[in-house]
Amino acid sequence: MVNQVAEGAKISQLPILDLWVWLKPRGLDKLFDSVAPKDIEHFWKFVDESAEKRIKMEEEIQKHGPDAKNIRQDMFHYLMNAKDPVTGGPALSRNDLLAEANLLVVAGADTTAVTMCGFFFYISRNPQIYTRLTNEIRSTFDSVDEIRGGTKLSSCQYLRACIDEGLRMCPAGGAELDRVVLPGGQEVEGTLLPEGVHVGCPTWGFLRNEEYFYDPNVYRPERWIVDEKTGVTAEDVARAQSCFFPFSSGPYNCVGKNLAMLEIMVTIARTLYRMDLRALPGDTLGEGSPELPWGRRNRHVFQLTDAWIGLRNGPMVQFKKREV
Repeated sequence: MVNQVAEGAKISQLPILDLWVWLKPRGLDKLFDSVAPKDIEHFWKFVDESAEKRIKMEEEIQKHGPDAKNIRQDMFHYLMNAKDPVTGGPALSRNDLLAEANLLVVAGADTTAVTMCGFFFYISRNPQIYTRLTNEIRSTFDSVDEIRGGTKLSSCQYLRACIDEGLRMCPAGGAELDRVVLPGGQEVEGTLLPEGVHVGCPTWGFLRNEEYFYDPNVYRPERWIVDEKTGVTAEDVARAQSCFFPFSSGPYNCVGKNLAMLEIMVTIARTLYRMDLRALPGDTLGEGSPELPWGRRNRHVFQLTDAWIGLRNGPMVQFKKREV
């Protein structure tokens, strides 16, 4: 990924950053809170109330002694019971737990929602892809109850290809996850980046790199499957996979990616096993249009706005119970 970092990097010196961090606990946070939109206030309230309820539940369990029947072993259970290796005390304070709750709600809900919205946008507008996908799902499983994690679900190659293509076209976090160059600097493709520079590669950009993805703005699940009929070779798939990191990579690779993929696969497979769908006739919500700025005019591309997590409108999709 060195080429993508060099070509798509955001390089910036931020001398105000230290001042910003210093001001946050000294009144800047309260200023931002006072002008926060109502939706943001509702979100913070929801997260705080949910986290406090969960903390009290865990404290009651600890107070009355461990009982395997009462222990809810979710992520919050392990966060609350994590120990500091030096002091032996709790690793996370109450404020830390609230911050983690905020992150878990965004990372565990909004990211999946973006992926699902993009998936249904493209599936509902590509009849051939939709037909092939539903045929695969409905011929693999004998009942909706069979659709769960396991070998049968993993055998749905086209389902996985459709999801991967949706992740490529609609990355939940399209911006760069910037890093700070360490002391001594770092040379990237012949350019020396000095210490302290922030460098990042936008996910949206490298997932549309034409060197790795032919027709990058076209939703084409077949690009992920070696097939002589479609002309996709093993080299083509390997090239695409070498530039496919929707969950990031390395030490900062998303810890919940396997759970997220299982959730998405089960949800989509169960939905398409039981329901038929189509795009709402005449509706254009989520599409590009000539009235939008340059780069957002392709009506076949689902529109996302970067706000760390992708913001979107639509799509509008109609469902009806499948006729067996």
